[in-house]
Amino acid sequence: MPITATRSIAWMAMALILALVVEGILRPRGLTLDFANFYDAGQKARAGEFTGLYDPFATIAGQPPFGNMSFFSAPLTSYFYIPLALLPPVLASMLFKLAGTLAQVLGLWLLYRTFAPLAGPAEEDRARFLALFAVAALLFQPFWVIYGVGGQTTPFVFLMLVLAYLALQRGWFGWMAVLMSLVVVIKPAFAPAAILLFLVLPNRFRLVALICGLGFGFGSFWVFGSDLHRQFLALVLGETSGLLAPWRNSSPFSWIEPLFVQPAEYDAPGHLPVLVRQIETALRIGVATLIIISLIRHRRGVLKVPADRHVIFASAMLLAIVLSPVVWAHYLTLLFIPLAALIALRRHLPGVAVALLAIAVVVAVGQNLILLKALIRVIGTDSTGAILALAVLKSLPAVLILMVALFAHRGVRHALADPGWVRLAT
Repeated sequence: MPITATRSIAWMAMALILALVVEGILRPRGLTLDFANFYDAGQKARAGEFTGLYDPFATIAGQPPFGNMSFFSAPLTSYFYIPLALLPPVLASMLFKLAGTLAQVLGLWLLYRTFAPLAGPAEEDRARFLALFAVAALLFQPFWVIYGVGGQTTPFVFLMLVLAYLALQRGWFGWMAVLMSLVVVIKPAFAPAAILLFLVLPNRFRLVALICGLGFGFGSFWVFGSDLHRQFLALVLGETSGLLAPWRNSSPFSWIEPLFVQPAEYDAPGHLPVLVRQIETALRIGVATLIIISLIRHRRGVLKVPADRHVIFASAMLLAIVLSPVVWAHYLTLLFIPLAALIALRRHLPGVAVALLAIAVVVAVGQNLILLKALIRVIGTDSTGAILALAVLKSLPAVLILMVALFAHRGVRHALADPGWVRLAT
């Protein structure tokens, strides 16, 4: 394909992203969904009413909450959302989405700039990667699902993860530890990634991570006391046993539940059957073990430092998705970091692996809330077959990316041996 045509595809994809972003920011969708939990947390922090921080129905300054969404972050983070609470909900949501969009776009730009040297030395190689990267970012709806829920903190976490990756590649382990500590405080579900990095990276990372973790922990206990932290811990642990409709869960294992749970059981809050929980736990541990084994195998080879650090970070992202019992669609943005590298290095991968990655990007469109709701209206959720189909659709992006990472070992090894990695640390 001529280089001008390739660049035209890239510009068209970016124009569509811009249109999607503008429409998403300006239209007030999902204000009582995710946005409400941040807005109400800010209202509670502003009023100093922390006893009801984890009660979605608790009144705030004698008034009912804006929404009834549970707050899943550490108590200390409620202060982050006071600026939202100072504004009317619609304006606050718009600015929240705008800030999240800027963070997300900056993260994507940094990611493109980082991996472009891996695409090849020729100008045509870079142009082709830009086109593929832009199209993948457009179709990878986990980035843009924030517009259907009134705004989310995941875009800021995505930017911090990209910055942490860049810090890792430059050997700035202290800054990386600070960033990863903030990521876990905001999104506790990403703790497995931080734990793997803690175990594998040098002592400088461990020391700063310990200082940050203990500082956040003691500071939070000093300000809020133990009772509020017990509520927070109970809420987080409750995710492992709660019954969540599979069409809301993008976990690679959400397709298992419909095989054992009757459709009517999703109509009311409930608990996972013990057998399902045991099967899912066994699969999570099994796949997590495969990720660790794959990491060890790659590191036993002769890798340049940037490639070695990349495989560590990519394994941490995979581990976070695998071990989290609930994977909201926007959590999948973590996987775009290893995915972008694989897109740049696709020439080293077998054709089947490239096809699986392409399918993962295309089916990620199914994470879009508007499209998902339209599909549900067509097929319904009153039969096991329909629920299973929705669960498979939600699971596929993570499943396919995991399959390539874990089973295309030879191709990934060749990709990690590419000479372009040496330019990432400069």
